[in-house]
This record gives sequence, C-alpha cells and structure tokens, in this order.
Amino acid sequence: MTEPMRIGLLGPFQVTSGEAPVSVAGGRQRAVLAALALSAGRPVRSSALAALLWGEDVPPARHRLHAIVNRLRQVVGPDAVTAGPGEYTLALPPNAVDVHRFRALVAESKRADGADELALLNRALDLWRGEPLVDVEAERLALAHVPALAEERLRAIERRVDLVMDAGGHAELIAGLGELTTLHPLREFPWSRLMLALHRSGRQAEALEAYQRVRTLLADRLGVDPGEELQRAHREVLRGADPPPAAPRAAVPAPRQLAADIAGFTGRAGALDDLDRLLDAGGPQVAVISGPAGVGKTTLAVHWAHRVAERFPDGQLHLNLSGRRPDAALMTVLLSMGVPPERIPPDADGRSATLRTALAGRRVLLLLDDVRDADQVRPLLPGSGSLVVATSRNRLRSLRRREGAHLVELEPFTPAESAALLAGVLGGDGDRAAVAELADLCGHLPLAVALAAERVRNTGIPLRDLVVEARDGGARLDALGDGTDDVRKVFAWSYRALPEGEAAVFRALGVLPGTGAGAAAVAALTGVPVPEALRRLESLVDHNLVRRPRPGRYELHDLLRVYAAELAAAAGGGGLPRLLDWYVATGLAARAHLQPTSVDPGLEEPPAGAVPLAFGDAQQALDWFETEHGNLIAAVGAAADAGLDRHCWRLVHLLWAHLDRCRAWPEIAALGEAGLAAARRAGDRLGEAEMLTMAASLRHLGWFEEALASQREALDLYRELGSAGGQATVLNNLGMIYRSMGRHEEAVDHLRRCAVLDEASGDPGDLAVTLFNLARSYIDAGRAAEAVEAAGRSLELLRELGHRRGEGRAMEAIGFAHGLLGEHGAAARWLRDASAVFADIGDRWYESASLTALGRALRADGRPVEAAAALERAFDLASELGDPRAGEIRAFIEE
Repeated sequence: MTEPMRIGLLGPFQVTSGEAPVSVAGGRQRAVLAALALSAGRPVRSSALAALLWGEDVPPARHRLHAIVNRLRQVVGPDAVTAGPGEYTLALPPNAVDVHRFRALVAESKRADGADELALLNRALDLWRGEPLVDVEAERLALAHVPALAEERLRAIERRVDLVMDAGGHAELIAGLGELTTLHPLREFPWSRLMLALHRSGRQAEALEAYQRVRTLLADRLGVDPGEELQRAHREVLRGADPPPAAPRAAVPAPRQLAADIAGFTGRAGALDDLDRLLDAGGPQVAVISGPAGVGKTTLAVHWAHRVAERFPDGQLHLNLSGRRPDAALMTVLLSMGVPPERIPPDADGRSATLRTALAGRRVLLLLDDVRDADQVRPLLPGSGSLVVATSRNRLRSLRRREGAHLVELEPFTPAESAALLAGVLGGDGDRAAVAELADLCGHLPLAVALAAERVRNTGIPLRDLVVEARDGGARLDALGDGTDDVRKVFAWSYRALPEGEAAVFRALGVLPGTGAGAAAVAALTGVPVPEALRRLESLVDHNLVRRPRPGRYELHDLLRVYAAELAAAAGGGGLPRLLDWYVATGLAARAHLQPTSVDPGLEEPPAGAVPLAFGDAQQALDWFETEHGNLIAAVGAAADAGLDRHCWRLVHLLWAHLDRCRAWPEIAALGEAGLAAARRAGDRLGEAEMLTMAASLRHLGWFEEALASQREALDLYRELGSAGGQATVLNNLGMIYRSMGRHEEAVDHLRRCAVLDEASGDPGDLAVTLFNLARSYIDAGRAAEAVEAAGRSLELLRELGHRRGEGRAMEAIGFAHGLLGEHGAAARWLRDASAVFADIGDRWYESASLTALGRALRADGRPVEAAAALERAFDLASELGDPRAGEIRAFIEE
C-alpha cells in the first residue's frame, strides 16, 4: 500500500489509506488488526492473540489465526503485518494509530504551559469519535484496554476544564460539566468544577443545589461524605452566595412523580438514542420497553424520563401497574392531574374519557411500570400530545399491532457495560480477571451484576471468593444476592404469571443438555406435539423468559437456566430419556444420508415411540448435526450422569459420523472414552466393541499404539460375538492405522483380508469403503496400477449406492494413481471431476484438497494458467476454513 495507512480505534473502527477508507471485515480480522494496532511497531505473540480471540492457545486456534492474518494481509497489504517466530507485528509507526497519537499529545501537553498546553489537549481529545473499540468483537481485548483508555480520556478532560477555568471560561463549561456529572456521578471532580463554574457565572443557588445533589448521592450509594475537593468548592460558593429567590406557587402544580434517577447509570446508549429519536420524530405516542426480568427496564425508563422531563412541562407521572386494575390506575392518574374527585366517573370507560380530556393540549409523560398486558395500558392512553412509556416483561404484541406502539427490546449488558457497572460500585482498581468472570457468571444481567457488586461492597466478601462461590451452578442464585433482594425472587414473579403449559416447558428447558433447542426437541422433552411445543415456546418468547436467537431456535439466559433447573428438580425432573430417544432416532436418520454405506446390525432400530426428523438429502442431515453439535455432546454427558448408559454410548456412536467428517479427533477420543465406560457399566458387549472400534481415530492424533491395542481388543470381542461385519471393520481400521504409520505392506495385507470378508458378506457398502482404502494403500506402496483397479471397483459400487462423497474420494484416488504413473493429463481429468463432486455436495475441505492436487497435476502437465486458477481457489477455501494447509498451498503458488 503506497499511501500512508492510519487506524482509528477511539470510536467506530476506521482504517484509511491516504483519503480513501479501507474496508476491514468485522469479527476476527478487525479484532486481530485492533490488537496489533494497540502495539503498533512492537511484536505481539500469536499465543496472546489466540487467547484474546478464543480464550485459549491451542494448535487449532493458532491455525485459524494464521488464516485470519493471511486474509487481513490481502486487505491492508502484504507488508503491513509481518511475521516472526510465534509472533506478528503491525509494521506501522505508532503515530499511525489514534490511540498512540492521543497518548503522545497528552504526554507533550504535560511539558507545555498555558495556551500551548490547552491546544495540545484539544488536539488529543479531538481524536475521540466515541467509545473506544466500540465495534471490535473481542471482549477480552475490550476488557484489557477500554477501562484504561476511558480513564486517560477523563483525566485529559479534567485538565482541560481547569485550564479553561483558569482562563475565565466558566460559563462555556457548564453544559459539558453537567453531562460529565451524569456520565460519572460518583466522580467528585466534575461536581466540584460544575459548582465553581455556576458560582463564578453568578448562579450561586444552582451551585448549592448541585452540592446537595452530590452529597445525597454519595451518602446513598457509598455511605460517605463529600471529599475535600467538594467541600472546598462548597466553601467558596457559600462565601459569595445570595439567598435563592422564592419560587412562585402554581395554582395547580404539575405532577412531578418520577422516581429518583439511578446514580451511576451505565450503558444502554443504543436504547436511549432509540427513545430520543422516537420523541424527536413525534411518532407513536406509546413506547414499550420490554425484556426479561432483571434486565433493567425500569432503570432505563426512569433515567430516560429524567433526561427528557423538561420537554413535558405539564407533568411527569409514574405508576406501577403490578396487580392494579385499570379503573384504579385511572383514578390515581386523574387525581394527580388535579381533577376534583367529584368529577371522576365511577367506571373505567368514563375515567378513560376524562383522562383524555384532562390531557388535551398538554405535554405529559406517563411512565407505566410492570405492565401485565395491553389491556392494562389502553384505558390510560392519551388522545394526542403526550407520551406513554410502558415497561413490561411481555412484548405487548397487540399494543404494537393495534396502537402502533414502538418496541425497545433490552438485552443483557455487553461485557464492557457489565465491567463499567461493577467498576462504578467497586472502584476501578480491582481484579480485572475476577470482575470479568463475575460478570460472565451473572450472565451480564444488570440486576445480577448490581446485586453481586452490592454484596461485595456491603458484606466485605472478597471479590475472588464470591467468584468461586458463584461458579457452583447450584448455588449461583444464592451467591448473587443477600437473602432479602435476589435474582430468584425477580424470576419467580415472571414464572408465576405463566399458564401451566408454558411453565412446564420452561421447567423442562432447565434439564435440556446444551444451550438451545428447536421445537421438535422441546416436543420430545415435554411429550407434547410439535405445534403445541412451538406455540408455548413463542409464548415464552413474548414473556421474555426464552430468547429466539435465530428463527426456529430457542434458548434460556444463563441465570434463567439455573432457575429453571431448580424448578425442574423440585418437580421431579423427567423428560430426559424421551429427549435422548429422539436424539438417537434423529441421529440414525441423519447418518443414513451421511454414511449410506454404513450398516450396524443391532444398532439401526430407533427407540420405540420416538418420532425423528426427516431429511431430504445429505446437506439437510449435515446441517442438523452442525446445529446440534454442542447439544449432542452435552447429551452424552447428561446420559452418563443420569445412568442412561445405553443412550450414552449410542449417542457417541452416532456422533462419530459427524465428528469424523469435521476431523474433530480430540472430541472423538474424549467421547469414545465416555461411551466405552458407559457400555462396560451396562455390560453391553456389542456397545463395548463399537466404542473400541471408534478408537481407531486415535491414529489421527499420532497415538498409534493405543489405536492398535483398541482394535485388537475389538477384534477379539467381535469374534466372541460372531460378527463377521465387525471383524471386517476392525481389519479395515488396522489397515488404516498401519498406513498412517508408514507400514504400507502391512496395511495392504489387512485391507485385502477385510475385502475377502466383505465379499463374503455381500454388503456393497462395506466392500466399496475397503476397496477405496486399499487403493490408497496401494498408492502409498507405489503399486499404482493395482490402485487404479481397486479404486475403479470402489467407484462403481459407490455410484450404485448413491454415495456422492465416496464417489469424489474414489475419483481423487484414481487421479493420484494416474499421476504416480506419470499420466498427468488423465490425473487432471479425474481430479477435476472429484473437485466438482465435492463442490456440489458442499464439502469444502475435500474440495480444497482435490483442487490442490489438480493444480499440481496441471502444472506437471504443462498447463500453468489452469494450475494457478485451481490453486488460488484451493487457497481461498482453505483460508475460509482456517485450514493449516493454506500456508502450504500459498507457498506452492509462490514457487
């Protein structure tokens, strides 16, 4: 890149080259570039980058990081990011990054005086365009840098304030200082300077009022008196203050009923902006703030109402509708608006009409808290000019549909918002790792975060001890409270309002393995038809007890899952065996598409009564396995914990079809151990043999002796059981293990013995697989002509079976064999056909591999242009997958 590149992190992420913006994709690329930019010109260990992105430094994470850096270089230029042994460096001078320019200007200002110092601070602060790292998706990076940057900015602002005040600019500071006290209510500096600015501008009464506000706030929140800085400012104001003029009494005072604003209000910038836009646009006269219990609906509503109170000069009313009938609520509002009691009708309809009359021509804000349903709100709606803000755990769908209410949905805090709330209560110098973990354990639910912070402050329990206590899922809800005010009580209000059907589904979700589910899984768990399960789930979504992160998928917030599990345990649990039966049945249906050659006598029958999903093709089956990946692994653990050992090992057996395709060898090893233990506990010899057979995958981890031992033990079991098919499978596995060890003739010997058993059994699927593996071993042994013959026979059988992925693999083997024979044109034709098959079925890993082999064959055949195109496509696919082969492909391209 010839133009100088600049990176902006102090606000929305920004990269420019000269005057032109450079588009860096969100997600991982942006996070890596931001991390490197924060250390511009200095190397960053790849292990540190991997830990920032994935929370761990393991080989797969480093491989993915390598692929991300490669894609990033394509955007910012190959020379912008340099690599060293185990590290990366952003090859830019520090002043190319706004964070470093800001710090350099602040440092320079400290060496200057007067107007020069002020000018430098202004230049430094002008670099800020909003919250730092605001759209960089790397929570650990934000936790590590954002609090420190925010503190540096505040100190620069405070120094600039003092310089402006010294120059006599008191009046121009008042508005900004007022905003600072709102943003940082427990910080004494902005309050003291606001008092002095008001006093020196001739507004002594307002200065004294500011002192009273901060004194009350410090006493309520921290239990302390104002510090010396505030007291000094107070004394200066008192020395020159005049008695405040008496305010004239209004004949009928406008109601001012808002609850006290929340000191230390944190986050919610997007929701506040949304409400501001609604008010500025003069749109709907009703806003609904909705979200789960404890998410801070009332806190947001009250805070925003205070911000805009002056725009409703005729009054602000605040009414809690929990358990109140509309007629009683109307009476309260009418009396607050000054309507004489004798003029208030006895019925709800009459009172509603009177309210509309009373509000006509007025600007009133009506805050209705804890609304149950739309029917509670409708009688309280004004005719025009005023605004109703309703908070509810229910989304009030009919109010939005009929009255056009504007919905503001609240989600749990972001990690940065949680950290800010904890820091506001605990102070900013605590154990950052403990703060971050505590926020995670609270599920970033504002109420839980606030209660946890209050417990630390009020009881003196060490922060790290509270974290350890909250790690225990069974005790977490107790840890996040003090016995009188806790999360469980708030959740109970929402739960008790549910119809029994929805309550049953909510409880059942507490025993669901994994983090989310579709309606079919919930139907199996609860024993109700799928349409009824879907209706109840959608009702729970409307009650904000269940989230729908994407269409057709439902999940509980972390703390709600703990609460639901408590309820399920109290009700006797149940449902897990039905769900596991459904997983087994659906897994069998999916595997039939992914491995149509696989037949396991005694394992193919689905559990009685389970109604599995149906799949139209292999892609649908693969999608299901990928969607349920985490849940199925969690189900294995749940089955083992519940003593459902046959479910446990059958689930492991079914998962192998998916995990083998994903090359998830460590997961296969761990699950295989769990499945083997379960089969042995159950005394199930067939299950034991199947689990031992799975351990052949240990060869991919380089554990050859363990893999061989497991297969020999499995072979003895299959002989005992009289299973010729099982023996054939083990012989096939032994052949593949010997092949991985480089003992090719032994591999050929075992695979030929396997083929004899397959021929005798008459099963075309098993024979097709064995012949394919035999062909690959012939290639490794340098016996290319025999490889062409074996792979050709395998291809014929696979075509008859409709096994598309197998066809592609057989074609690939034939191509390799022709290349070994020096027939590069024929090799290219077979490899091109193989890559087309893999592209057709969406198998990008094998498509990348076959395209790489095609590129080599085309190059050997003297066709460099076609070779380059194939290799570039192979590199793109490998990079997208985070495949470590991407580096090898790039090196081959550059040869």
